[in-house]
Amino acid sequence: MGVILKQSVQNTVISYLGVALGFVSTILLFPNILTADQYGLTRFLLSPAFVFAQFAHLGIKNVVIRYFPYFKHTRDSRSRLFTLTVLVAMVGFLIFSLLFFSLENILIDYYQEKSPLFTEYYLYLVPLVFAILFFETLNNYVRALQDSITGSFLNEVVMRVLIIILLIVHFFDFISFELFMVGFVSSYCLQPLYLAVYLYRRDELTFSNPINDNIRRLAKSMSVYGLYSLLGGITVHLVGNIDIIMLGSLSDLANTAVYAIAFYVGSVITVPQRSILKIAIPVLADLIKEKKHEQILNLYRRTSLNQIIAGSLLFIGIWANMHNLLGLLPEAYQGAKWVIITIGAAKLFDMATGINGGIIMNSKYYRFDLYTNILLVILTITTNYLLIPTYGIMGAAIATAFSIFVYNAIKMVFVWIKFSMQPFQWTAPVVLLIAAVCLLLSFEIPYLFNFYFDVILRSLLIAIVFLGSILLFNLSDDLKSLVNETLKRTGDLLHKK
Repeated sequence: MGVILKQSVQNTVISYLGVALGFVSTILLFPNILTADQYGLTRFLLSPAFVFAQFAHLGIKNVVIRYFPYFKHTRDSRSRLFTLTVLVAMVGFLIFSLLFFSLENILIDYYQEKSPLFTEYYLYLVPLVFAILFFETLNNYVRALQDSITGSFLNEVVMRVLIIILLIVHFFDFISFELFMVGFVSSYCLQPLYLAVYLYRRDELTFSNPINDNIRRLAKSMSVYGLYSLLGGITVHLVGNIDIIMLGSLSDLANTAVYAIAFYVGSVITVPQRSILKIAIPVLADLIKEKKHEQILNLYRRTSLNQIIAGSLLFIGIWANMHNLLGLLPEAYQGAKWVIITIGAAKLFDMATGINGGIIMNSKYYRFDLYTNILLVILTITTNYLLIPTYGIMGAAIATAFSIFVYNAIKMVFVWIKFSMQPFQWTAPVVLLIAAVCLLLSFEIPYLFNFYFDVILRSLLIAIVFLGSILLFNLSDDLKSLVNETLKRTGDLLHKK
């Protein structure tokens, strides 16, 4: 757990810095600088771009993580794997481009009535897909080298800083909205370029003939795994983005903007999850390869508990400060409260189930992930189609939450049956009970003078009571170790001074 805990903490710090920057851009700047239609356009371009990028990588993104342990021992074998990775991604992008330009008229006709602004910028999808495809592919190779920090910092911090700069420049009329959109897309294109330079400096950006005996021996299993992970990845991203995509056609870009903000806030609680998974999954792949069942179980349960603790704290913190949050948004965004709570609850359940998806995807049962994903896509599209016309953005939230719950429940039960392990310990319900009590107590706290005092003091009180209770009842060894290590380092620093 050493490397996982260390990089998880580093990723969490980076992610929270990214959340702070995201708060500035998403809550303070985007809705107050762009019109609802314009902001909805930026979200609406990204959602299909992420889905298309999942198709374009042809499964190679996940193959890198799964099979890197077989190639990591020599520079030559890593070079062959890297070359294969880039070539497959390039082929996937060419296939996407051919399909996109063949079907562009259908795409325009579908969104012309409800989201006409999209039809003016739909070509921006092509460079966005390229940027997302190669960032995710190269970043997974970097993660396979057990460096989860570089990609996190680039995606969570650098990207948000660039977007904030673009928004400010547009606000002062130095650039038009058209140039803002050019800069918006270009900022995504900088990510894979930076990773290419990073790999070059590490002497990992090397190309050679990707075919050798090792590749031939693993070719069949890599191809099958890549195919299933491709189909599974597309379905996962469809589920994660279909609400935005369907809102654009069944509603309009203004409602898409409101939902995007609500979804962003509700998803803030997953910051610790992303930090943990970035390093836990590569380590898990090694453990599964070595068939270390006890260590896998230990990793499964500890990541689940740590995610429940972090996710619960953020969830009750957001709910307790809902009045402050909505006070920062324009009138058009005031209907976001229950969307935020619904999405947040679903994300908390997703975190609570731990790394069940990683266990399935890195085992011989990885095909099962595809079957559940196909079922989930059908369920998500159906529920969104039925609920959005009647309930609008709340319908999209209910459909998404229901899909997340079903998806994770199925995977958790499957892991329980096939691997005789489940993520929960007796401490999990105790943590949730403490969180519920803290939330109820926060409702009794009156408004404290002004916005800044209220946010800081209310959040601080919740954090002290929640984390203090967990430490008092000794519910998490990792939290206890983290606190002790922090106190020790602080003491050493003060002693040196």
